Amino acid sequence: MDGMELRAERTADHSDVERVMREAFWNVYSPGASEHFLLHNIRKSPDFIAELATVALIGGRIVGAVACMAGTIRTDSGRLVSVVTVGPIGVLPGFQRQGAGRLLIDSIADKAAAMGHCALMLCGDPAYYSRLGFVPAERFGIRTADDMYFDALQARELTPGALSKAAGTYHESEGYAVDEAALAAFDTRFEPKEKMSGTPSQLRFEQMLATMRPRTSAEI
Repeated sequence: MDGMELRAERTADHSDVERVMREAFWNVYSPGASEHFLLHNIRKSPDFIAELATVALIGGRIVGAVACMAGTIRTDSGRLVSVVTVGPIGVLPGFQRQGAGRLLIDSIADKAAAMGHCALMLCGDPAYYSRLGFVPAERFGIRTADDMYFDALQARELTPGALSKAAGTYHESEGYAVDEAALAAFDTRFEPKEKMSGTPSQLRFEQMLATMRPRTSAEI
């Protein structure tokens, strides 16, 4: 995107980035949004990877951002594989579909690789993330923490073959847990917005949830 620059998130950016996340996710997956509260919380987590927190700016205004946490794959062979969990990542509605998401993802991929991380993991729409270098985690035999294959669980190797022997269950940080009462209290800091249900993106999310499925007996 012309005129866009990326830089590391600063402490002074926190409030602006939380507003960006709220706007980016409002009514997307459910009525309202939780990503702004999630971001507020994960910055306090020991799993938060501060070096990867990045913002996108146009004319000095923050229009997008991404944060990351440490995650783990518990392989079927008993190993633990450390990975980077991407998210939340959001772009203001007026600046979406213009390449900001790709720039943010590619930026953190480069940084994470330089830091020695082997792969990025996230849950998101395959129709979008397949264009950003992600593939279904099922391709590597990786399942959810509940031991389910899930189309929305996506992986991007940072070095070739990094996940070739990583079949197992993926576990994101406990820092991603959201307390609904605390979310409601936190949201009062922002301007009221109408919550809507049945949006196309929410229906798409329900379709993705329906793709969860267990391993076959032959795989176990």
